[in-house]
Amino acid sequence: MNTFYIVASPIGNLGDITKRAIDTLQSVNTIYAEDTRMTVKILNHFGIPGKKLISLNKENEESRLSQVLETLAREDTVLISDAGTPLISDPGSFLLKSVYEAGHKVSPIPGASSLTAFLSICPLDFTGFIFEAFLPHGPKQRRRVLKRLFEEGTTRPIVFFESPHRIKKTLEDIKNIFSEDTEVFLARELTKIYEQSYCGKIDDVFQELEKQFPKDVQGEFVFMIKN
Repeated sequence: MNTFYIVASPIGNLGDITKRAIDTLQSVNTIYAEDTRMTVKILNHFGIPGKKLISLNKENEESRLSQVLETLAREDTVLISDAGTPLISDPGSFLLKSVYEAGHKVSPIPGASSLTAFLSICPLDFTGFIFEAFLPHGPKQRRRVLKRLFEEGTTRPIVFFESPHRIKKTLEDIKNIFSEDTEVFLARELTKIYEQSYCGKIDDVFQELEKQFPKDVQGEFVFMIKN
């Protein structure tokens, strides 16, 4: 049986890719990529030519299963996300179960992850955390999830991802559902040129964002709530 490599890609700075990841990308013929455009940039940057790139995202993951298994029947292959470590809020879990069941080896090629990068610079004290990935897009659904987390009364910090156009609304929801004294830590554009972090009580962080971005906020966020 052949090996299905789960390759972590840079979350911004291309220098964060590992040598082992580059070697693995060079060694295979076929790469299944969440976003082939992003993978092309990586391959071109590191001079890795001649690879067959096939898209594999949340819309087509199930329909790609037979093709992935056919590839693995012939040779080793790779799964790579558009940024960071595959399967961390990225497609692949449905696929991976079937790959294991078919008897193939699954091997991680570790590297960048916005989650672990965020936690490594977090000034709020924590020994464990709850990871909620992305909150729902709709305001009612988002508030429902936040209310559930508040009512569960967990003492562990809650970590999730958030998009720039929802970040202020999410802060307002947290203030209304949790309390004004709730501490938050936010980081945006990790490893990129405009990397920045914010820490403090909700109102203070909100005002800082308002001052910096009076109109549209820019950059993807990782977010921690500490109640």
